[in-house]
Amino acid sequence: MKKSILFLLGLSLLTMVSCSKDNPEKPPVIKTEFGKNPTNKADVDKIAGFFKYAKAGALNNIKAELHQTSIADLEAWDAEYAQIKDLKTEAKQGVAGKLGKRILNAKGVETSQLIAKGLIGAFQLNGFNKASMEGVRAKDAKTRREALNKAVAYLLGGLDLTKTKDDYKKMNNSFGKYMVGYPEKQKAIFAAINDAYVNADDAGKYNKALAELNKWATNVVAFRAVHYLAGYGGKIKEKGGFTGENIHELSEGLGFAYSLAFAYNYAKHTPYFSLKEAQEFTNVDLWVEKDDKSGNSKLDLSSEKIASMFGFKVADAK
Repeated sequence: MKKSILFLLGLSLLTMVSCSKDNPEKPPVIKTEFGKNPTNKADVDKIAGFFKYAKAGALNNIKAELHQTSIADLEAWDAEYAQIKDLKTEAKQGVAGKLGKRILNAKGVETSQLIAKGLIGAFQLNGFNKASMEGVRAKDAKTRREALNKAVAYLLGGLDLTKTKDDYKKMNNSFGKYMVGYPEKQKAIFAAINDAYVNADDAGKYNKALAELNKWATNVVAFRAVHYLAGYGGKIKEKGGFTGENIHELSEGLGFAYSLAFAYNYAKHTPYFSLKEAQEFTNVDLWVEKDDKSGNSKLDLSSEKIASMFGFKVADAK
């Protein structure tokens, strides 16, 4: 067994992460607690309480936490979902309805997944970025650590980090349960959190660690977007592949892609994609896509664009 990085957060000082060389796919088991620093426990508890509302039909409960430019899109999808969620008719091109057990809109997209995965960016990454900037502006180590605790709560709050990968699948926290599917990225994320905490008295080292944390957190979102868009975008083109379950996975990918409008490139001080670009990722008719086998379809181009922006190959994410 290889002992990895000690994860430090609040007054929970020591955390041991272990990962087997023989089984690199098994994520490390993390042992820590959030919000033990009494100066910001209320903040962290409040953030953790928001996670149960990160889904269709519950947006009003977290509206103040959302990136303001996302609200119009999320509310439009939420209104559409409310109109179609009880449909019993069969989904067809241009007609909303059921495909298997999934409810699709007229473009063949599962709207509820646009909302659920779009909230990873509009809620989780947005909150993470705002709290991180509080840390960058802070003048002392105590305030930097408080900001870090809050930032990490937006990414991972509400999770019992003593759980294993299978347990994460039952959690409300969308970012966290997908992060554990990438053990190397997860280790890098916790290493960066630890570095920021222990170097909170040095603004330069703290900010560098925050940038590293942001890099790996946004990489998880981008990787997952391409995984779905490329992998399941290909599956729906296969004979018999346009199924409710494949559409469900593909719709998740569209939501992840939308979230990238709220992923911030710290090196360039800009979002990785504009809101308009992210909206364009989701503006796709999957009934049309299933018949486009040119290798140059909208889903193909979106996958390439995202992978190129984050410096990995589409094939690596499938």
